Amino acid sequence: MTVYPINFFDDVSSFFKEIELKVEIALDKAPNTYYLPELSLFVQCYSLKDFKEAKTHSDAETWQKDYLQLTSGTIEFIRIWEDIWYLHSSWIKQYFTHRKQKSASIFARDLRAVDIHKEIADQFLEKEHLLGKVQAKKFIGLVVPPHRQFRNISSEYIVGDQKLVGVAAFAKPMIMKEAKLEGQLSGELIRFCSILGTRIVGGLSKVLLHYQQDEKVNNIMTYIDLEWNRGKGYQSIGFQEVQLTQPILYNLNDQGERVVCRTWEEATVCTAGNKKLRIYFPEN
Repeated sequence: MTVYPINFFDDVSSFFKEIELKVEIALDKAPNTYYLPELSLFVQCYSLKDFKEAKTHSDAETWQKDYLQLTSGTIEFIRIWEDIWYLHSSWIKQYFTHRKQKSASIFARDLRAVDIHKEIADQFLEKEHLLGKVQAKKFIGLVVPPHRQFRNISSEYIVGDQKLVGVAAFAKPMIMKEAKLEGQLSGELIRFCSILGTRIVGGLSKVLLHYQQDEKVNNIMTYIDLEWNRGKGYQSIGFQEVQLTQPILYNLNDQGERVVCRTWEEATVCTAGNKKLRIYFPEN
């Protein structure tokens, strides 16, 4: 088991105090769970030791049900694993700092959706998304066109003479074999994010429309990480929940990175599973 040098829970708590976020201990929820009233947000710190203990009296299915029960009735709930904190602490700290400062809104009407190269998408995702870059077939960027530059939207990422503020990554479209959807062409949204500290109002809808018009897909599916997202934003624009996936099991390599493993018994970390969503488009 990977051993980290300092107390995980104290490290997270100290960071919240450093950025002057009020922290309340939410003992009624679970051990090592904080409530941040300013953000209406619960944050659970989950250590490798916690998981090792949980495995002794649970299985993957029960463990997932316990998590869903824990988060039910909350407005927003995030679980931060010990390994993720130490591997991606810079991103997580920026995320909470921006949450405290309130995200700046960018409106999709001021942007244009364009295809972009993998190189600029990788650069963007590595810095702006918790999980970084991803293998994908198609990358779409949300850029500020020249006639909207007067909005003074800032970005360090440039596509031609346009500022890049959001990126979506899609897998290769596939012909479906699923009952009642046989023969339909389905796309998969793998990543979508904006610059940390910004929220693109209408951005996801704009990206999906661009993709659907290019690829002529009948539907698009995506997975929502239950430990960081409820998927409400996706469902508000027409995505429907179709499945709750099982937890993904991992071991940690010598660099502290997650490597998929097969069995609950050998796993040292895992996810709470994903919510699979799909949006359907009318027949052309």
